[in-house]
Amino acid sequence: MDDKGELIEQVLDRYDTRFNPSRSGWQSIQCPNEDGHANGDKNPSCRLNLTLGLVKCNACELVGDGYNVVMTIEGVDFKGAKQQLGSVYEKVESDWLI
Repeated sequence: MDDKGELIEQVLDRYDTRFNPSRSGWQSIQCPNEDGHANGDKNPSCRLNLTLGLVKCNACELVGDGYNVVMTIEGVDFKGAKQQLGSVYEKVESDWLI
């Protein structure tokens, strides 16, 4: 799995979002953005692609990579998301530089 896939896995684990780590391609998951849904996300409305490291929710405005997930849920900018992810970001960034 590539670095973006690892990042999105770490972010989804952070928000206790269940997914199948061995599945390639798109899969349905419950949206990690609980506040973006009026009555919660009872029926999985979010799509996840671990290969691309992307999510797209059909019910709220959550779309993008791991940083976008943190930015949407926590209401921070990219720099704030990077700070919140801490060691996850440092690992991914160092892997990209190698």
